[in-house]
Amino acid sequence: MKKSKYLIVGVLLFSVQQSYSHNPDEWSGPKEKVLLSNWSVNLNIGFTSYFGDLSQYDLNVTNKLVFESKPAFGLKLTKQIKIFSISGQVIYGGFKSNYKPEHKFETHLVEYSVQAGLDVMGLLLPGEIKKYGLDVYVGLGQFIFNTSVDGYFDGQQIPYAYSTGVPEFVYFFGCGLFVNVTDRIRITTDLSIRQAQNDNIDKYLAHGDYDYYSLLNVGITYSFGKLYKTIKDEERQGINKKGPVWR
Repeated sequence: MKKSKYLIVGVLLFSVQQSYSHNPDEWSGPKEKVLLSNWSVNLNIGFTSYFGDLSQYDLNVTNKLVFESKPAFGLKLTKQIKIFSISGQVIYGGFKSNYKPEHKFETHLVEYSVQAGLDVMGLLLPGEIKKYGLDVYVGLGQFIFNTSVDGYFDGQQIPYAYSTGVPEFVYFFGCGLFVNVTDRIRITTDLSIRQAQNDNIDKYLAHGDYDYYSLLNVGITYSFGKLYKTIKDEERQGINKKGPVWR
């Protein structure tokens, strides 16, 4: 019985030694957990801005942010698949306009969406360690909103409100820049244009088309796996040909 135990242990030790001796440079220590690999979370803050029948500062960024925008906050969860990414995002924001004195409005909205992205720098410069980069993406989602209006009738102010009964669809596209601060943290900035499939976000029906709004933000991303490989990572993978590095 003892001889059998010794024989089994001996075979296992011999197998491990043979596996290592065939290619010792492949050893890189424990692998990251597959479940968390290439996942990241982004917290962002910025502005949602109005583009519609009553917008008047579309070409003036400062006035657009001051008179036709409201603060926005967002949370985004992303899965990176090589140079592609899939994200889910929730944002809270709003916008306003006082273009027509008889129809001043303010809108608050909550949006949830999914988007597909492409790492442009990863496409153009594959395999390189990048300090910064550019992403482009498209997405779709739904949003709910509440619009309050200060209207006038016969010279009298008549405030009223409008709310969505059901979530409305929204489609968008955008691009973002990022800078890697560490191998797990990056700073981001994004700009996207969204088409609301509802002409009531300003409660002003005109021209028979849909209204738009934009999202401009800056954020910080934390990755549960490393965003890029460092020189030490390459050494652990045996690129320096000095044998295995045990963690």
